[in-house]
Amino acid sequence: MKLVTSYNKEVKAVVLKNAPRNAKYTSHEVQTEFLKIYAWKVQYSIREEIGNSKFYIMVDESRDESKKEQMAIVL
Repeated sequence: MKLVTSYNKEVKAVVLKNAPRNAKYTSHEVQTEFLKIYAWKVQYSIREEIGNSKFYIMVDESRDESKKEQMAIVL
């Protein structure tokens, strides 16, 4: 959610610290719904660019020695 708020002022105005007391939008169900929406948008963008050709998305995540998360995305 922090990433989304850094790109979208409208979202930032109503989530996390600015949300009503009980609406932080960090529950598992809400986060899963956000991920589904982002996945659909990524797939839609790829489809617009490559048409009906097949494509695969692979994502791998790990921590380095300094405990920072590193993510690799392969299309």
